[in-house]
Amino acid sequence: MSERAAWCRCRGTYERLRSGAAAQRVLSSIAGRSVGRSRSLDLSTHALAFGAQQLLCTVPLVVAISAVAPHGPNRGVAYATVNLFGLRGSSASAVTELLTRHSHSISASALVVSAIGALVFTTSVGAVQQRAFELIWNLPAVRGPRAYLRQLAWAPTLALFTVGVLAAAAPGRWLDGRLPGAGDWLVIVVRGALIVAFYTWSQYWLLSQRVPARRLAPGAAAVAVLTVALVEVSRLVVPGQISWQVQAYGLVGVGFVFAAWLMILSMLIYAGVLLGALSFEEGARN
Repeated sequence: MSERAAWCRCRGTYERLRSGAAAQRVLSSIAGRSVGRSRSLDLSTHALAFGAQQLLCTVPLVVAISAVAPHGPNRGVAYATVNLFGLRGSSASAVTELLTRHSHSISASALVVSAIGALVFTTSVGAVQQRAFELIWNLPAVRGPRAYLRQLAWAPTLALFTVGVLAAAAPGRWLDGRLPGAGDWLVIVVRGALIVAFYTWSQYWLLSQRVPARRLAPGAAAVAVLTVALVEVSRLVVPGQISWQVQAYGLVGVGFVFAAWLMILSMLIYAGVLLGALSFEEGARN
């Protein structure tokens, strides 16, 4: 074998070893382990189920809240949703029309009963989340009446959390009136704090307190970062998408956009919780 051929062979062997070592480092990192764990747990399927449950249960809950909540300029669920996504023009008009429809033939008591019914059906969202949290934290499934009561108690908190996230723009507007430009940052901080608190408590509650809250907080913080980033990106993308969908399909096009957004949100929620679980495992191993 010539000297040049031997050198080329050694170089090829070195490159293969180096690429294998690099691949091993990637696979052993938190990002690589997150991908591997999510595939082994089939989290993408659970995220799709979670998104579908939110579309079928959480959205009607928001509509029910909108029906019983006061309407008017700069108030109500419709206005808060428009503000959340930075909607304008035709997209803002379509969402406002969709979320402010009401009938004078329906009594207030009937609307309240509808809202309570929407809350009860929202327990299925809690059940889907509970199962995914159990898989991520490698815990046995808990079923039965006690689990259902936990999911039932969790549903009103979801409603309050949703209203809080939508209403977080109010302190931002107040601060903008006194310190222009600072309001947007206040909204991000308030929403982030609400998300951290809600998903720390949600994991702790739905997992039947089997994991200490301090272990759950990092995952909730990751969910907050990912969700806030999604909202900020959505403010650039969603208005145009809603306008196009409404022009093509009418008001039902708003539902198409919100369905896609909820699917993405569901995947990010599970990704954040998984990152928190893996970071705890990494710390425990070291």
